[in-house]
Amino acid sequence: MNKPSIAIIGPGRAGSALARALRTSGYVIAAVNGRNPDNARQLAKEVNARPTATAAGALELAELTILAVPDDVIAPLASEIAQSMCASDGKSAVHLSGAQDRAPLASLRAAGVRTGVFHPLQTFRKEPEAVNNIPGSAIGIDADSPLHDLLTRAATDIGGEPFDLSGVDRVRYHAAAVLVANYTVTLLAEAEALAQSAGIGKKRAHDGLLRLLTGTANNLRATTPREALTGPAARGDDSTIQRHLDALASDPTLQQVYALLAQRSRRLKEAI
Repeated sequence: MNKPSIAIIGPGRAGSALARALRTSGYVIAAVNGRNPDNARQLAKEVNARPTATAAGALELAELTILAVPDDVIAPLASEIAQSMCASDGKSAVHLSGAQDRAPLASLRAAGVRTGVFHPLQTFRKEPEAVNNIPGSAIGIDADSPLHDLLTRAATDIGGEPFDLSGVDRVRYHAAAVLVANYTVTLLAEAEALAQSAGIGKKRAHDGLLRLLTGTANNLRATTPREALTGPAARGDDSTIQRHLDALASDPTLQQVYALLAQRSRRLKEAI
């Protein structure tokens, strides 16, 4: 199976990371398009691609087009491309959303373009080093053959672990990803602010709590969440939990979050 030429529409965090990973893995990045022409030109120069003025122009130059755009942009962008493109023979297009199936690409499918979903279960920074997050990451795929086989190979080529998303409740699946990738960051920020209010310096709070979070992740690599769980909820120390809740009385929202997490932690530890 030959490696298809690639167009990236949306040179943001995910689109840029995939462009770099695919190029390193021997794929030709033929075109880059984005709402910000400067960003598109910058990524195009880096991966030796052609920046295009339109999304349809990017699709015309490649066999596989990756729509790396926000969820609410996918359907209107697909419709815009379908109305503007000249030919669809041999063309495929995928989006990267974990919360949606192939439906937002219906206009492209109606125009003869093979469509699918290619969702890296991963988070990316803006910097080029974000590409290092890809190896070992799960990559969800939803497509019909032969596109499914092509996407599976692409995921493997960049060091990912492909799995089938067909039949998966995308909203619940994506909510699970958001809980881990996004809200742990919010919890860390809240914990840092709480530590600072207790008298810990800003840098020490950040470095110390980040190292604590890293230790938790390391523990989870070796065991289940239930076995990795530590702290007062895990050991049934209700008096300490109450002291924490009392200390958080000045922030009722954070107090409520803490109480809910303590409740769920107890339930996790008591699960058979």
